[in-house]
Amino acid sequence: MKKYVRLLGSLILVGLLVWRIDWRQVASAFAQLNAAYWLLALGVYLLTQGVSAARWQMLGHTLGLAGRWRDYLAYYFVGMFFNLVLPTSVGGDVVRAWYLARMSTISDASQKRRTLLRSVANHSPGWAAFLSVLADRVNGLAVLIAVACVAAMYCPTPLPGWIVAFVAGMAAACLLGLAVLPLLPWLRRRLTHPRLTPLLDGAALCLRDRRGMIGVTLLSLVVQLANVVLAWLVGEGLGLQVPPLYYGVLIPLVSILTLLPISLNGMGVRETGTVLLLAPLHVSPASAVTLSLLLFAVYAAASLLGGGVYLFSGWRVKIRARSVSEGMSLVYASGSDFRPKEASGHADPVCGNSDQGRMREPSTAA
Repeated sequence: MKKYVRLLGSLILVGLLVWRIDWRQVASAFAQLNAAYWLLALGVYLLTQGVSAARWQMLGHTLGLAGRWRDYLAYYFVGMFFNLVLPTSVGGDVVRAWYLARMSTISDASQKRRTLLRSVANHSPGWAAFLSVLADRVNGLAVLIAVACVAAMYCPTPLPGWIVAFVAGMAAACLLGLAVLPLLPWLRRRLTHPRLTPLLDGAALCLRDRRGMIGVTLLSLVVQLANVVLAWLVGEGLGLQVPPLYYGVLIPLVSILTLLPISLNGMGVRETGTVLLLAPLHVSPASAVTLSLLLFAVYAAASLLGGGVYLFSGWRVKIRARSVSEGMSLVYASGSDFRPKEASGHADPVCGNSDQGRMREPSTAA
């Protein structure tokens, strides 16, 4: 039911855009695009995925999961592909955690932290894989908000009050979340639910590895700055008069807006948010929509490479598409359902879901 409500929200937003936008101007903006800038933006985004994979690998190792960087990179691209084709913003995250749980093993070095790992990685590699993806997203989101705050402070263009309030609200929510972290040991002693225990112990493992968390945060900073740079490159290709620092506000806010549960993967929200945020700079709605569509084209082109990895890698995994599309099977899976299987076997691709094959936006708050 929720999926259809989101679909309705997307249709309403897209319908408003179709009604309000002069699509002849959009076509004219596309025609004026300097393709070299778009290709450079695509190259930046592809390189950024390597950094994202390194960040995820560091978190996986912290949680006791072994694995090479190239394996994490392959799983990352496969996850991007499923973010594109599944009607959910978390489907790709579930898929890459699924791959990691099936293909990875518990690292020998993690035995020094056996007490905590007994309820995380040694309880079920699926839990450790899920927690690594969750930590990857949470860390990236926190750094994304920090980038927005710094960009808003130093942006040469005066920001409207509602944008300042939006950024301040995100910062307050992020600080509140960070303030809860010292309470995790206290919560761990009082909460003994079998599904909460590995989650809290995984958080404790990450917090104890301070050097590793600093490295993860620095990699997240590189990723988020690269997302701002690629947006600036596309804007330059369109000839938009937008200061580079303003993209540091635009991209985080649009990314946060697409997380709202009012549309399918932010479809319609992404374009509407771009139009509203660029309006103070007197950028025409047609140019703003063109920028948004070209950025989506960058994400989609990179995600299609993940489809090639999935189809031709030789280690595809059979995934229950309905569970993935709902994004909940990983959270509530039992240890037996989520135990790794042999990586050498070939399995069938995702199948049997009528929602497959539809173009969706990949998550950008990573």
